[in-house]
Amino acid sequence: MMGISVIICCYNSVRRIQKTLEALLKQECISKISWEVIIVDNNSTDNTSAIASAIWVNSGTRIPLNIIEEPIPGLGNARRAGVSVANHPILIFCDDDNWLAPNYVQRVYELMHADNSIAACGGMGIPVFETEEPYWFYMYAEAFALGPQDVNSETEGIFDLYGAGIAVQKEAIQTFYQSGYEPLLSGRVGKSLSSSEDTELTNAFVLMGYKLIFSEDLKFFHYLPKDRLTFSYLQQLFIAFGTDGPVRNLYYANLSKRFFHNRVKSWSFHLLLSLVRLVKYLLYPPKKYGRTVYFNWGMAYIKQLFVIRKDYRKLNERIASLKHIGNNISGKTIQAVRSLSVENKNGGIF
Repeated sequence: MMGISVIICCYNSVRRIQKTLEALLKQECISKISWEVIIVDNNSTDNTSAIASAIWVNSGTRIPLNIIEEPIPGLGNARRAGVSVANHPILIFCDDDNWLAPNYVQRVYELMHADNSIAACGGMGIPVFETEEPYWFYMYAEAFALGPQDVNSETEGIFDLYGAGIAVQKEAIQTFYQSGYEPLLSGRVGKSLSSSEDTELTNAFVLMGYKLIFSEDLKFFHYLPKDRLTFSYLQQLFIAFGTDGPVRNLYYANLSKRFFHNRVKSWSFHLLLSLVRLVKYLLYPPKKYGRTVYFNWGMAYIKQLFVIRKDYRKLNERIASLKHIGNNISGKTIQAVRSLSVENKNGGIF
């Protein structure tokens, strides 16, 4: 029977986990769907696991809850641990501050069950503010994994997805894990604001020949505490985007057929474009209130380009190797997506 495993990765989630679980308890599913919830306690120092277990037991639900521990910090480690114990072929990665709409599990089942060449499906986040929304917020909502996800103009397909609420085919992510490919970017660890692990994973799926889709039917509420609603936090978020940017754009260079985009495989050309963009955004920031935001983003980007300069060619070769992984996928025929536009939604190079 086709089923779904909902994986929630937690770190000190006592203040957030109740509403997240309550939303799951309200799921409206047809009877033939078998599903479970997996909580991965990622080295918490509070009693997240005990609170989650009590909420679930007290609800009287028959939906299984499995709580496991992953002592090594980091979202990527927690997700791998969750995948390793998942009993079903479709996975939903639900953040501990995401409240899935009542039809979420049902709709994911319908979308993913219909086409096994789909590696991942993204939803649409709707913000819930702890305090009054900042005046600048909706201009930068994408940076918080909110709103509709981008369809690129070159193929009218999906290029990447943000990780909040993402549904993933277990076979696809296990193929990626078992290939021996070492990710070049990391998710959030401790106070790090890096969030490019999801972009890298979904880029990899496309290079491997899978498809990505987005559905506005998959709505979830994303709770935003007051400490994430400051302009200072926004700037730190963009600095993290800038640090991850050079490698993200190397993935783009391997996904697009366009001559200009392919030139980014050259470190010197990449640096030249980055310098031109830094000046351009300083004079004409792409968004209101964005001069400082994009300047700091651009400086972090250029700094990271110099950090990876020595290994730049090898990094590009590693990314290109993902296409060979896709060619070796057995048991299914998947039409590779070979041309995608390169539009960095968090202020990318193009």
